[in-house]
Amino acid sequence: MKITRKVREILSWYEADNPGTKASLARILMHGRLGGTGKMVILPVDQGFEHGPDRSFAPNPPAYDPHYHFRLAIDAGLNAFATPLGMIEAGADSFAGQIPLILKVNSCNSWATEKDQAIYGSVEDALRLGCSAIGYTLYPGSPHFNEMLEEFRELAAEAKAVGLAVVAWSYPRGGKLTKEGETALDVDVAHLRQQPLERVVSHLGDLADPVLVAE
Repeated sequence: MKITRKVREILSWYEADNPGTKASLARILMHGRLGGTGKMVILPVDQGFEHGPDRSFAPNPPAYDPHYHFRLAIDAGLNAFATPLGMIEAGADSFAGQIPLILKVNSCNSWATEKDQAIYGSVEDALRLGCSAIGYTLYPGSPHFNEMLEEFRELAAEAKAVGLAVVAWSYPRGGKLTKEGETALDVDVAHLRQQPLERVVSHLGDLADPVLVAE
């Protein structure tokens, strides 16, 4: 795989990371229609568990099949497919090597009232399933945020130690934020995701690897 100048530049921003982690990040950045441009689009799907399948999939019944989402990400030429453990296990073998995978290691469900998520995937799972990265959701504003941040730091260190890249999804939730306030901040983040990758990185710092997510 020949890496473009732009991707080499992005990798140079991560001097503290090992070659394995950089190789995993390069694999994502070089894949799909945007491969090599320094931008990426990832398909994240956690509706089957976290949001309940019917609310999302009933209007399009083929989406009940986990393979549908693998094919969607592949056919659309996206950089990667991000999803929880069960969904990846349902298709990792059938679609091995066809698209970089990101294992979302924490999640919750639509009945939960606490702004928190449980850990139910592991770095070992990510390696077993051939993933290029792990992903973790954070809720700034939640009373559980500090605990979530500590969990994320530990998982990120474990993942990078074995050469995986790391992705963070961060949604302002809980605390003194109103529902309208959460939505306003989500819109701001959505706008940020439309910006060039280097501008996004300047906002995120180096806690996680750069990612533009399409949701």
